[in-house]
Amino acid sequence: MKKTIVLIGIAALIISSTFFVLSSCLAAELSSLEIKRIEERIEKIKSRARGIQRRGYKELEEIGPVTAPYLIEVLKDKSVNSESRTLVCDLLGKLKAKEAVPVLIYTLKKKSHTVRAAACKALGKIANPAALDPLLEMLDDEKANVRESAIYALINFDNDIIPLAVVELMEDEAEHVRIAAVTLFDDKLDPRTAEPIREALEKDKSVSVRQIAARALGGLRDRGAVDILMEAITEDRGQGVREECATSLGDIGEARAIPALIEALKDDYKEIQLKALRSLKELTGKHFGRDYDEWSTWYESQHKKDDMIKHEFIDIKTRK
Repeated sequence: MKKTIVLIGIAALIISSTFFVLSSCLAAELSSLEIKRIEERIEKIKSRARGIQRRGYKELEEIGPVTAPYLIEVLKDKSVNSESRTLVCDLLGKLKAKEAVPVLIYTLKKKSHTVRAAACKALGKIANPAALDPLLEMLDDEKANVRESAIYALINFDNDIIPLAVVELMEDEAEHVRIAAVTLFDDKLDPRTAEPIREALEKDKSVSVRQIAARALGGLRDRGAVDILMEAITEDRGQGVREECATSLGDIGEARAIPALIEALKDDYKEIQLKALRSLKELTGKHFGRDYDEWSTWYESQHKKDDMIKHEFIDIKTRK
């Protein structure tokens, strides 16, 4: 494993060096006036006055990718303050400066947690494979904002190890870290994460976490989550959670969710009623509007037919 990581690192450095050479060539083609203009903006972003830093940032952003080699040098400068480093990391990410990957990885070790978080974000925007392992390591950072930034950065990488590496953070004490984790699961839709997502919908105190969890379970078509979704669609205090439950129950396509969806037609929020109705139409092929009584009467009449309704509904869903 270590040998593989070393080889990947060497390859990344070679690639990054190539980009650095190319960028340097571009910089060499700049006129002395243009170079002076960039250097003046670099001095602004290195300032300790936030207003001046921000002006330098905007002006360098307008100039574009040719500023990358100069920005890299700022990160290497030990005298530069944390606020300036944070802005430089952010700008290198916006520029998708691949030649900056090695110095951004090194920046992950800085004392300032805001700088470490900014470096994570930048590496996520660039999404160079060489940054994968360093970002995975940042999941154990002592600061919650760094862990959160590392998770969001990892969303842009494609590797089967990522979802399982993030699972433990579903129990993180920081709400925004748990939101980031379940957002990653919702994006990557890995069946191996279904169980912790179900637990999040059942137990997490954060409405945002539960809402994203409900959506992710629908994306996974997780039949094991139907009972949890059925309970949450009427019992959860979060409006957004109930909305996602209504949609996910339709996406999963289990006929036994029909009674819960019918109950959701009594919800105080119209949007929840409409999403429950949409799922009911998908499951049954019937069109009774948002009339709770008509749906209930129809369901009771069908339910008496020796439970054949279940097979009929599943067949309807499967044919789509």
